[in-house]
Amino acid sequence: MAADFQNGQVPPGFAFDERGELIHYKYGLVVSVPQANQAGWAGEVWLSFGAAWGDAKIKVKWHNGSWSAPVDLTVTDAGGHVNAGAKFPAGTTKVAIGRVKKNANDTDDDIPVGWLLQVAEAA
Repeated sequence: MAADFQNGQVPPGFAFDERGELIHYKYGLVVSVPQANQAGWAGEVWLSFGAAWGDAKIKVKWHNGSWSAPVDLTVTDAGGHVNAGAKFPAGTTKVAIGRVKKNANDTDDDIPVGWLLQVAEAA
């Protein structure tokens, strides 16, 4: 099975407050992804996150014709990488990612959080 990878950083700044309400989209990130699990292409797409020097909370949703319900993930310094759920549903073409305040007093909006997109073809 061949696999391709892309990676990057979640930008600093809170996109969402502690209640999950949007603060501003300029702090978010949109990643375009190959269309997952399409007829004629037996590929699968996953997204995972890792953090260092602190813990961060992020919100993730994906688009496959319409936006999914957002998923909140806690990415920790002490833990391993965190998957954004299972492989993406068929037709997924983009993913939105943003930092979430853990509480009203949270000011750690620049904890390093990296993302890893894995695209794997079936053998």
